[in-house]
Amino acid sequence: MTNQLFINNEFVESKSNETMDVINPATGETIDTITFATEEEVNDAIEKSKHAQLEWEKVPAPTRAEHVKLLIPLLEQHKDDIAHLYVKEQGKTIVQAKGEIDKSIEFIDYMASLSMSNKGEVLQNSIVNETIQLTKKPIGVTAGIVPWNAPILVLMRKVIPAIVTGCSVVIKPSEETTLLTLKIAELFRDSTIPAGLIQIVPGTGETVGTQLATHKDIQLVSLTGSMGAGKAVFKNAADSIKKLNLELGGNAPVLVTQHADLDKAVDYIVTARINNAGQVCTCPERIFVHEDVHDDFINKVKDKMDALQVGDPYDENTDYGAIINQKQLDSIDDKVQEAVKNGADLVLGGYKLDREGFFYAPTILDHVKTTDSAFKEEIFGPVLAITTYTNFDDVIDMANDTNAGLSSYIFSENLKEIMTATERLKFGEVYANCEAEEAVNGYHAGWRESGLGGADGIHGFEEYYNTTVSYIRW
Repeated sequence: MTNQLFINNEFVESKSNETMDVINPATGETIDTITFATEEEVNDAIEKSKHAQLEWEKVPAPTRAEHVKLLIPLLEQHKDDIAHLYVKEQGKTIVQAKGEIDKSIEFIDYMASLSMSNKGEVLQNSIVNETIQLTKKPIGVTAGIVPWNAPILVLMRKVIPAIVTGCSVVIKPSEETTLLTLKIAELFRDSTIPAGLIQIVPGTGETVGTQLATHKDIQLVSLTGSMGAGKAVFKNAADSIKKLNLELGGNAPVLVTQHADLDKAVDYIVTARINNAGQVCTCPERIFVHEDVHDDFINKVKDKMDALQVGDPYDENTDYGAIINQKQLDSIDDKVQEAVKNGADLVLGGYKLDREGFFYAPTILDHVKTTDSAFKEEIFGPVLAITTYTNFDDVIDMANDTNAGLSSYIFSENLKEIMTATERLKFGEVYANCEAEEAVNGYHAGWRESGLGGADGIHGFEEYYNTTVSYIRW
């Protein structure tokens, strides 16, 4: 049993009796049992993080970045072991697991390069012999709540900018990927990052998550998760008016116009849809296909989806692996069956695979009603829900008709359509003729109920600063 927390650069045993079995999604077998942190242990982690941060903010930013960059060779050295555990605990394919580690290395290197980017301003004065200057300062102790679907990259999104800017961070990993997070903690321990700056306290959102959101010494809560989890953190943080950074999923529309290169569109849509078995918040969800190209699109996407290899996530030829757990597998199937019951055409799939573990067949639903849950909510699985449209202005309105606002797509060879879509789609990201490949120097942020603030790039980096304006008379 893994009875560990990571506090002050040491692995310590939890005093809690609250445990959870860890299930291998690809086999259904129990591989370990984790123990959650107690309220006292979380408070201890925050207190130690607070003291460490006060000393860390005095260290010049380029020096802080040098400490962070030393994580890169450690990740490279342990890449195979980390990826193997990743697949075992989460069900992602070995190729995608290693790809996420590579992306994390790229992210660390980029964020470290921003260590010289903290620039203040000298503002125009209105009084003689006065200088007004704006400076940016580390926000202090932060909390990072990490999801199970990209637990390495998102962990680094919470940790690295915090450390480089002079903050500290207390991490609550997902219950589903706690083993992997504690494995990464070994690299933090073996690095030169001072003790106390990174703490890891496993637990549920209702317990540890709530405690982090309400604690008076936490100045920023950064959460990547469901809309429900984000709303809970929003409410819990209200009494202490914390800064929030929330990425809460999406329901991405995809516009396939009559001017699209259909081969290109199908390749990119399927590639993005099956990433992590469709369990990614930027995945294509609602597919709007122009009626003039609908039949050709359906034939091409059916051929592409039908050729996918699903199964053993350790096999490098596998296109996608397991669904995270039985609850999520049932949720996918419920949405599919509801759509079929309401009149959607089941072009392909539509069933759980008959094998050990949690697997869902590549599925295509055509002529889905926009009122069905398969269209109105994230499916979070390898399912394409398709409908048709006739008018471009109308389909923009249909795409925007959602409470989500994270990612969106358009496939067209018509520049006017592309530029119109980038102007009018009300989403944090628009991908034109490509899959969702978030650049480390971009900005990953959502509109509406998809969140507040964002990650990546200089704008994500600056989430970890507060500002002070000084009025100096001389």
